[in-house]
Amino acid sequence: MQETLKSSILKAWNSYYRYDPTDIGALDRKFFGNIYIKQLETIVLGEAYSLMGTRGNKFLYTPFGNDKAWILSAGPGKSNELQDLLELQIEQCSKLGIRKIYYSNFSPGYFYPGIDRKRYPEVFNSLTSAGFKEDSVALAMEADIGGFSYEEASESDIAISSLHEKDIQGFLEFVEENFPADCFYRANGVINEGSLQQISVAKVSGKFAGYAMFAAGEGPLEFTPGERFGCFEVSENFRSLGIGTKLLVRTLNAMKAMGIRHTYFLWTTERASHLYTRYGFKVTRKFSIMVMDL
Repeated sequence: MQETLKSSILKAWNSYYRYDPTDIGALDRKFFGNIYIKQLETIVLGEAYSLMGTRGNKFLYTPFGNDKAWILSAGPGKSNELQDLLELQIEQCSKLGIRKIYYSNFSPGYFYPGIDRKRYPEVFNSLTSAGFKEDSVALAMEADIGGFSYEEASESDIAISSLHEKDIQGFLEFVEENFPADCFYRANGVINEGSLQQISVAKVSGKFAGYAMFAAGEGPLEFTPGERFGCFEVSENFRSLGIGTKLLVRTLNAMKAMGIRHTYFLWTTERASHLYTRYGFKVTRKFSIMVMDL
């Protein structure tokens, strides 16, 4: 029964999301086999689907959030099938005490930050018809870094380097104290399954101030070297010192040293995008992060 359900969702996904096909492995990792999300009772209606769930297990140091639900992906089906499915799911959420539903920024395991309303207007329109509103916009950017030269500036009071083995514990404590759990999850994954050369760190007067990293980002080898840039964070106490620029340059050069000539990420803000454009990045997509208050 479950395999039939997965197959029907996979077929519906790949027939609609022409620019973003998936496979059964990704569906299992991110939704059906994701221990951090508890699948809602109803996720299919006719040919429409909505991969909605609530928090299944506590994710590291993130508050449990038992009053929230997330839709990781949705397919429109025919006519008003998706809107009808969403209304049914909203009713189920109300009975569970859910106060807020998001599309689709669930961690760990989101497919995309939100819905690309330009490429997939049917899903966006169904969400808005069901009562969802656009909460924010995530910009996806890409760069062909092989054609750029990135010069690293040296500063005596800002030390930029790869993460050293002796600093791992202190680095992870720094990440936990300053940044979301998803950052810790990804950094720890690279430390255990990738290479320390994938993580560049910044120190000011011997104290961690920020870091940037890269990895494959998807699939069973998501923490090994690859084209996906991020996470990229600077502590609030050390912002406006040019640390972000230095970390970006250092990380792009580390990628090139591993033979990587193209890079991308899925989520940044309009304001932050200006830094990336100075180093060859271009906005390729915009994702609407949707939210509904019950």
